[in-house]
Amino acid sequence: MRNINIQTLRYISAVEQTGSISRAGQQLYVSHSTISRAIRELENEIGITLFQRTSKGVFPTTAGNEFIYQARSLLADLDSLESRYFEQPQVVRDTLLVATQRYTAVTNAMMKYYRTYCQNSEYLNLVLLEDTTDQILRMVTNHTCHIGVLHYTSDQEDTFFERLKLLDLEWHVLESSPVSIQIRQGHPLASQPFVTVSMLQDYPHITYVDEDVTHINYCSDISHFSNSIYKKRIVVQDRGTMRQMVNNTDGYYIGCDASRMKFYSETDSVYIHIKDVNFTLKTVWVKRSRHILTEAEKRFLDILRDFLKF
Repeated sequence: MRNINIQTLRYISAVEQTGSISRAGQQLYVSHSTISRAIRELENEIGITLFQRTSKGVFPTTAGNEFIYQARSLLADLDSLESRYFEQPQVVRDTLLVATQRYTAVTNAMMKYYRTYCQNSEYLNLVLLEDTTDQILRMVTNHTCHIGVLHYTSDQEDTFFERLKLLDLEWHVLESSPVSIQIRQGHPLASQPFVTVSMLQDYPHITYVDEDVTHINYCSDISHFSNSIYKKRIVVQDRGTMRQMVNNTDGYYIGCDASRMKFYSETDSVYIHIKDVNFTLKTVWVKRSRHILTEAEKRFLDILRDFLKF
């Protein structure tokens, strides 16, 4: 049996993450030639081409993706073993790593987890990263985060779940919500029992710049705007800006109906269902299929499930 060169595995993991041998070298303080030689020797040894070199960067081949996934699993287990048993001094750390789409329920769950379980911890490592679907799936598969929380629409369910299977991810549905608009108290539509897509046309749709979740009146690409889709838009980057825009303009945001959820405490927002859509907005949490949940992760998910009861 050949010895596995752990350092070479770290090289290929960094190259895949950065998309560049040069950037990986800068990150690891290793020369370009050292990484190139190590990858070439590994490819010769295992008989697989790991990366495709292009003018736009370095990308894993299909076989390379599978190899890198296995390598990352090994590296994550090794890092966990080292940090738990070999690093000095040995300490008990409260660690929770979560990647999520922008979702108030997750933020509230993380805050309650902190207050309940680790506010007085001496060593604490809580990570909550808000990002797009692609980046969340990437962070979970490459072990950056252990749990991911994502939205998808019910009409795309088969395609979405097939993608999770290909990534060897396990998923659990948390909730299903009618697609709704979020608007401010005092908005001209605030007293309506429901709205239709046509009723929204005269108001600006507030969208995030980096992702389309519902495909309703959506145009988040800054460089493209068509008034044949809708008349007005306001494009923002982060959740705080979105909430300020909702609370201080006649714009609307499309997403889950947060008012049904247990944690709901906002008094300045109104949620109204969009009547003429033929799908619901669903939320799942995902993990790597071989990842065993820690006690911290189980507690966090219990809190999140409790928040989503209604």
